Parts: sequence; C-alpha cells; structure tokens
Amino acid sequence: MVPTPVKKWLLTVAACGLAFSGLGLASATTASATGNGNETDLNGHWDNLLPNICQDGSNRSGQSVWFYNTVTHELHDKSYQNRSPVYDQNGSARSIKYYLNPNWHILKGHCYYPQSSSWTKEGDESAWSETASNCDNGGPLNYNVTQSYTTTTTTTKTVNGSVSGSRAIGKLFDANLGAEFEYSWSYGKSVGWSRTVGMSVPAGRTEWFGARPILRVVRVNPHFWLDSDTWNNIKDGNGYHTSQNWGGYGYRALVDHDYYYDGTANVTNSSNQPTFRFILHGRANKWSDCH
Repeated sequence: MVPTPVKKWLLTVAACGLAFSGLGLASATTASATGNGNETDLNGHWDNLLPNICQDGSNRSGQSVWFYNTVTHELHDKSYQNRSPVYDQNGSARSIKYYLNPNWHILKGHCYYPQSSSWTKEGDESAWSETASNCDNGGPLNYNVTQSYTTTTTTTKTVNGSVSGSRAIGKLFDANLGAEFEYSWSYGKSVGWSRTVGMSVPAGRTEWFGARPILRVVRVNPHFWLDSDTWNNIKDGNGYHTSQNWGGYGYRALVDHDYYYDGTANVTNSSNQPTFRFILHGRANKWSDCH
C-alpha cells in the first residue's frame, strides 16, 4: 500500500459541540464566612431562612413580610396574618383579639444581591481542530483549519454545599433587573467567533489543536435588609417588641455565606470576542494513522 501524504479525522465538535465545552456547573468553592462587618451571618443557625426569603433573585423591590419561627424554622408569607400556627386568638366571637404565638417573628424588609467575589479560570480543554497525520517522508504538511465557537453562560445555586442549576436562576445576573454589580464579562450575551489558522505538521508526526476557554465566575450572596423584627413575649399580646436588629447581633443586613449563586461565562477581549488558551498536541505516527 502506498502511504497517503496526509490522513485527517474530522471532529464535528470543533465546529459546534465545543460551544458547551468547559461550561458545566461552576465549582462550589467555599465562600468566606467572615462577613464585611455590617452584616449578620446566619450560617449554621437558620439555614432555611435566606434561601426561601431571597429565592432566585426575588423580593428586590418593596417591602416583603414574613413570619418565621426561630425554634421550628417554619416560614410563612404575609398571607398567614391572623392565621394558625402563627397567631392564636382570645375573647368572645364579637371581640376576638389575635396575638402572635411564642417563637414567631414578623420580619419586614427586602432582598438585594451584591457581588461577593469574582475570579477567572480555564475551562475544560476540547479538541479545536482536525487531527492531521503527515504520512510523507518529505517536508512538513501545511494546511488551514477553520475554528468556530459560540459563547454561553451558566448559573449555579449552592445551599449548604448542595449545587443545582437551572435557566430560571440566570435572571439573577440580568442587568435589566438592576443587578448590584458591573458586567465585565459576557454573561447573558451570545457571541459567535471564528478564525482560520495554519498548521504545519512535520513528517512522521500527528498533531492537533486543543483549546481551553477563559471563564469568569461572579459569586453573589443574597442579603435581606431588615426593616423590622417583631415578636411577642406574653400570650395576651401585651408583650410585643420591635427591633431593627436580628437576634441581638446588632446588624440589619442578614446573609448566609453557605447560600450563593455563581454566574460563569466567557471572558471577552476588547473586540468582544471570547478568549482562549490554545495548546498544540503532537506525537509520532502510529501504523493506523497512515493505513
């Protein structure tokens, strides 16, 4: 058999499948639990409170009202006003008085979603060209390879180490909803990209390109700004107290550092094109490469 000068294997992922390469669930690295000195970290105390009150970017505007039991950790919205188990009643049918049951708190405030940290990383490497084998004994094999890519974005939600992802939580990073941080990466934007590069494969060698997209991760910790916290110490309703601080900690911003969202997207350059680290791989030809 006369060896052919070149043998190439076409990779369909080089043109389209790579659009999703390296953009799976963002790694759930541990968030800082130190806070910023102006907030109360509920981590480890009331783990279900923030993930339910500030669910997927909700309650940004206006004042929301919640009923929370600090012992049983039950949480109800404002529709439970004067309803069991939050409230009980006394008096005759004509003069019913409702009172807040022990351990129940009325929380009033709103959610906001500041950026807590950000970092860049390399995505997973994927094949970025045809695999080419120079089966000739002469000089190098020169040919052009067309590469293409489309950016994409991913949002993950982490609550106490449990990671989930869905399209719905992507709205958290939508600039139209008044996100509290600046965009300097391509989240929420689809950018197409292509280029043609030359490859020069030495005689007796097989070579191919790999690429790792450069990604940026932006982490958001939801906060609840506490307008007021009201509770009742006496069953007849005469022991009501209201504070602007939660649980005696002294700060009005509530946060749980084990509850956060990571938005991951391609880093783009000044021309609004995604950036990569390219790697040229190569090895000596095998018998099967040229036969």
